[in-house]
Amino acid sequence: MIEAQALIKSFGLRKALAGVDLHIIPGEFVVLVGPNGAGKTTLLRILATLSRPTSGTLRIAGLDPIQNGAAVRRQTGFLSHRSLLYDDLSAEQNLYFYARMYGIPNAQSRIDSLLEHVNLSARRHDLVRAYSRGMLQRLAVARAVLHRPALLLLDEPYTGLDPVAADGLTTLLTDLSDEGCTLILTTHNLESTITAGRRAIVLLQGRVAADVPAVDAETFSQLYRTLVETESQKPEDKSQKSQVRSHGSGVDKRESSLRYQILNAEHPKPRSKQPASGNQLPATDFFRQVWAIVSKDIAAELHTREIFNAMFVFAALAMFIFSFALDLRGAVARAAAPGVLWSTIAFAGTLGLSRSMAREQQTGGIEGLLLAPVERSAIFFGKALGNLVMMLAVELVLIPLATVMFDVPFSQSGVLLTVLLGTTGYAMVGTLLAAIAVNTRAREVMLPILLLPLVVPLLIAAVQTVSGLLDGATWAEVNSWTQLLVVYNLVITAISMVTFGYAVEE
Repeated sequence: MIEAQALIKSFGLRKALAGVDLHIIPGEFVVLVGPNGAGKTTLLRILATLSRPTSGTLRIAGLDPIQNGAAVRRQTGFLSHRSLLYDDLSAEQNLYFYARMYGIPNAQSRIDSLLEHVNLSARRHDLVRAYSRGMLQRLAVARAVLHRPALLLLDEPYTGLDPVAADGLTTLLTDLSDEGCTLILTTHNLESTITAGRRAIVLLQGRVAADVPAVDAETFSQLYRTLVETESQKPEDKSQKSQVRSHGSGVDKRESSLRYQILNAEHPKPRSKQPASGNQLPATDFFRQVWAIVSKDIAAELHTREIFNAMFVFAALAMFIFSFALDLRGAVARAAAPGVLWSTIAFAGTLGLSRSMAREQQTGGIEGLLLAPVERSAIFFGKALGNLVMMLAVELVLIPLATVMFDVPFSQSGVLLTVLLGTTGYAMVGTLLAAIAVNTRAREVMLPILLLPLVVPLLIAAVQTVSGLLDGATWAEVNSWTQLLVVYNLVITAISMVTFGYAVEE
């Protein structure tokens, strides 16, 4: 199931993984332990295709995750430190969204079964933002196993669970293992019942320090503590180390004895059952996944109206300020109103784009999208169309308001078509740059800095086209500006499709 050789992952000068070799066969249940900073989460993220190794080779189910990412992700489930759920959707809506992304047949029955299993059926229609930490963790587990993965990666899954919920999770994981699912679980609880009799891998400083069967909790716990103590004493000088060895009961002697006991025990034989049916999902449907993302964004916004209200209030206030500051009446209004309109659309759109991508980032929703067996271009189009719908909804109210305030016929068909073209281009390039800016500390400031210079040609073409049409010009007379709009949209869409994957991946 997993074949990794010399995996290295560097973040600048620091190596989170320093040459990990790993061989796990289908149906095996592996417990991954190590102190904080040992590289456990980094390793799981690489196995989940959320991160790429700096060097080394990796095969999952015989496939290269870089070359066959969608096929690997179809077989993989991942439980992160973050829930990867959307706060503004209910539990049922979250699971239904992911069911659509994975193309799960009979999704409703599967969702009903999982909600019952994690004891959330009674709260299925509540927004996730109202859930406790334990409830959120249970729902995140349901999300991770929703598509019946052949490989399940769990990063400290018992965090926040009460004893009853923990027992339920143990039962679920045991059942999955019995069905032939391959599981890798990280934990700091060395004496948990879920680790008893499992193969255990100890990571220290980004390396595999031990790969042993956990014969019993006490013996393995002693080995683990000895390994960690030995690692922590490495910087000490040679005189101190020799003094420890001379007493005959030092760390090296204890470690050697424990290693002998455990390494000479038999590894538990993993089951030879076939992997679970995660690789039997139907082929992904590009347009279905795009529409699933758009629907999810619309549903989340309908619950809160957070983005729409902020964009509309900002745009309306900006328009009022412009109208009073410039005394827009008569011929002056006809000349200046197109610029005022597009200024308000641009600034309000920037605010909406920033909030839309921040919503994905807050609880790791963007990682949930990246884990799905979906092309990165589908994620881009889904987010871009969702942003476009939001901007058009604001403009649907803004344009009649501008028509009344400035006594300018913005509602004529040519102007509306221009607004649609301009807004489309703005949403496309804005979605790409919002994905880049959201990972920066100053994302609220960074997005306008990146976006506004790039949309200057678009805004100039849109303003000139609207001005010409309001002055009675024909389409032939504004043809050069409309051609610029169309070419800009095509070019920016092509560039965004190619680069979006690099923008959202680690």
